Amino acid sequence: MKKKFNLSQTFRKWHRDLGYLVIGITIVYSLSGIMLSFRDLHIFEKEYMLTSKIEKNLKNPEDSFIDSFIKNEEKSNLPSHVVKKSVIDSLKQIENTDTYIKYQISRKKDLKTITYYKNSGEVIYSISAYPTFIKPFIDAHKSSSQDKWLYLSLTYSVILFFLAISAIFMVKGKNGFRQRGVYLTLLGIILIALFLYI
Repeated sequence: MKKKFNLSQTFRKWHRDLGYLVIGITIVYSLSGIMLSFRDLHIFEKEYMLTSKIEKNLKNPEDSFIDSFIKNEEKSNLPSHVVKKSVIDSLKQIENTDTYIKYQISRKKDLKTITYYKNSGEVIYSISAYPTFIKPFIDAHKSSSQDKWLYLSLTYSVILFFLAISAIFMVKGKNGFRQRGVYLTLLGIILIALFLYI
């Protein structure tokens, strides 16, 4: 006797198996998403530092910064993603005391700074960046059409879409979508609308 096709059971099986498949990916995307939510606080980032020396008591030390860091040999000790970040995007003086001058060298506050010590000529270049073991997960979360992570993120997105839609057909009765599910789905939509418009 031919077994009757059961849509609910079929979706339940696919939902279960695909759910198992993406457990690891979900954990990675969840953790990297949390880190990105707090990126303005730099709490998951590490401070990398380069030092160099230029002349003492310069009135305009910024003229010597670029040359001093192009020749800086300490760069070879930094992770490659930090070296890429070490470009001077902008130069804005944020502090000027009797002993040092501090510059913001990134459009984003507290991301990159240069401190010039007047009496010694020492220059400290500070860069906030994700540690090497975290950076790939952040890259995966922020993937673009040019990245190798694109295929994983697209696959993951399609699976998540299926998991959301298949849940509608999986459970019947008072806990099914037509009863309890409709209200919870509407609550989720309302929450999104609140964050969008408030």
